[in-house]
Amino acid sequence: MNEPSSSASPSSAEVRTLLQTIAVLLRHTHHLGPEAQLLLADLVEELGNSLEQANVPSTELAHLTESASHLVEVALAEDAPGILEGARDRLERATVAVETASPALAGLARRLAEMLSNIGI
Repeated sequence: MNEPSSSASPSSAEVRTLLQTIAVLLRHTHHLGPEAQLLLADLVEELGNSLEQANVPSTELAHLTESASHLVEVALAEDAPGILEGARDRLERATVAVETASPALAGLARRLAEMLSNIGI
């Protein structure tokens, strides 16, 4: 995925739509067990829903969303351990950037990374 540009940051509605799409994809991913599918999809959906309550600058919000989306995308590919580690690091940096403005949103992003790690992704 491309880095978001500061001049074309997505709106919270666009970000939420992206996260909802990822949640749908997670619910239909066959290499994850049914419980993992549902837990991850629910968490991504919760992350999307929390965006409306977050008071985070749009560029940081775009970066967090892009990083979370990339991590899930790489995790679903199953064939890129080095890229997966980079995606996790990128998500952590984006999470730290939004933590002051929205601790709840940062907590959800950390839960997503932790959950992926717990199921071996």
